Amino acid sequence: MPRIVDADAERDAILERCLLPFAREGYGLVRMRDVAQAAGVSTGKLYHYFPDKRSIAVALLERELASDVEALGAALAGARTGAKRRAAFLRFLEDRQDRLAATLLLALDHQRVEGAGAAATVLRAYRDALGALLGIDAEVVITMVLGVLARRVLDPAGVDLERHWTAVEQELNPVQVDDAPMTAG
Repeated sequence: MPRIVDADAERDAILERCLLPFAREGYGLVRMRDVAQAAGVSTGKLYHYFPDKRSIAVALLERELASDVEALGAALAGARTGAKRRAAFLRFLEDRQDRLAATLLLALDHQRVEGAGAAATVLRAYRDALGALLGIDAEVVITMVLGVLARRVLDPAGVDLERHWTAVEQELNPVQVDDAPMTAG
């Protein structure tokens, strides 16, 4: 009896295992045989599911960012107050920051090699989804997320999410002690 293969599950399993090689080696340097080896499949099987490296990278970006949006939505589901939503968002970033950083590295290198296009489109959709979930300006949230992730990549020990978030909040909503003009005394 022939074996029944769930093509979607097989494709997803391949994607699950190839994020780190792309992030570690860089999109431009990874070859199809490297991806196949990391995924634990033959190159023939890899080509059965993906016609080229570009299609793997785009599918991987779409998969990772959709997973993030789903996870953030679940994390925010029970958070009704601003403080609870903030705490849920910070936990989300803390829990997923290594995977988010790997995805960012892939997106940056993909765009460097292939030019603006697929990675930028996926990132814009991600930005809009995060902004909608959090109920804040999409540009503000994506700038913060990308900044934290870039810091995480460059200095893994130097990221204190709570401190960064508090600083952003203070910049967006400064406490105004006195609106009167200052005069020389």
